[in-house]
Amino acid sequence: MKFWLTSLPIYLIPLSLGLGLPAVVIWRRNPLDWMDFSLYIIAMLMLVLASISFCFIGSRLLFPKYWWMGQVEGKDVFEYDGIYFLGLRLSRIPTRLQRMLFGVDDQMRNWDLVYGVMVLVMLAPHFLAFLTAHRILDERLPNPEIFPESLHQTMLSSLPVAQELGGSWSESPAFKARVEKTLQEASQVPAPNNEQRFRIAQLQMMKAFVRRTRASDPFLDSPGEVLFFSRGQGSKAVDTLQFILDQPELQRSGWSGGALALIGFFHLSDRNFAMAEEFFRQSLANWGEANESRMPLYHVLLLAAQTALLQGDEDKAIEHLETILLNDRLPNLAYALAMEHYAEAQRLKRTPEKAGELLKKAMEYYKLEQNRGGLARIHLRLAALALDEGRRKDARHELSIASSLAFGLNDGFMLNMVEKLVLAFSG
Repeated sequence: MKFWLTSLPIYLIPLSLGLGLPAVVIWRRNPLDWMDFSLYIIAMLMLVLASISFCFIGSRLLFPKYWWMGQVEGKDVFEYDGIYFLGLRLSRIPTRLQRMLFGVDDQMRNWDLVYGVMVLVMLAPHFLAFLTAHRILDERLPNPEIFPESLHQTMLSSLPVAQELGGSWSESPAFKARVEKTLQEASQVPAPNNEQRFRIAQLQMMKAFVRRTRASDPFLDSPGEVLFFSRGQGSKAVDTLQFILDQPELQRSGWSGGALALIGFFHLSDRNFAMAEEFFRQSLANWGEANESRMPLYHVLLLAAQTALLQGDEDKAIEHLETILLNDRLPNLAYALAMEHYAEAQRLKRTPEKAGELLKKAMEYYKLEQNRGGLARIHLRLAALALDEGRRKDARHELSIASSLAFGLNDGFMLNMVEKLVLAFSG
């Protein structure tokens, strides 16, 4: 009885740790880092220890008694035809009898080899159990949906050239025609200066977002998405902006911050989040009082926060967002947008109570400004919050409200967000 009371915990504890530690990695839902690798390595070691312990218990039941007494209890015990020899040294037993009884040599017995092979064999089912547990945990533990395009409409509409073309970016044919015509006129200017080049880059970036019209058009999560990002077209804007950045420091003074931010926006749209983070960092470092690009600083901070969220760094995102929210001179819509993303950071950080309160406050601002797009995003985020908590009925209700608000807005990015959440329900 004493054997089972001690041996079972020695097996079950490492087994539980080996199967349970990946839950921490899955719960964090971050890109793999040193902590995740360390947890996986510890889990592997625990499974190896569990396999050894399991075989140790099996050997007690299956192997001859002399093996346990000799290998575990440390006694000089050998058996032949049911007779145990205690205290005898191998040198006193004839060589032929040694080989017949004990196997390989003085240091290793036949049963030792069997035990070693059994450990190797039992590693397979233990690692299979690890993979099965990992898959089940991945399905059961909440996986917060992230909306990578939640700022694209706002960013494109905030560009100075968008104000010239009607005040808000749109994927409508009429707006596309105005962008194309303006770009052709701007490109014909001989030896353009920094202002003209920055204007061209904005127009090129606007052209990079294209409505899906064919089944062969690329998509990220679902063929039901409305818009996609044309990397080839966007790279033209990067080349134009790079010409500004390659100039001597005095000549590009006042333009570096805006140019770096727009390149960061390209990488964010291209899903190269590490590169986007670096460009936004440089943009904020180069942001001076003389901002010739006329891009709002809080939009750059929002983009930097969004990039941090997409990389799983909620604390960095919160740092950027708190910088925005401390500015009491922001207009209501800018404040609501920052608060909306602050709530998203809290949701992804798994503090749903804070996220819910912040979303309600942001909703009040959007209602005050009668902004349907903002209200639609709030209901999408409330749906995602409900989905995280397993309240699927509430999530469907919020998604229905968001879909109704988004209908007729001519906002393809919003419809992409709706599609992503619909896809989450079907998963």
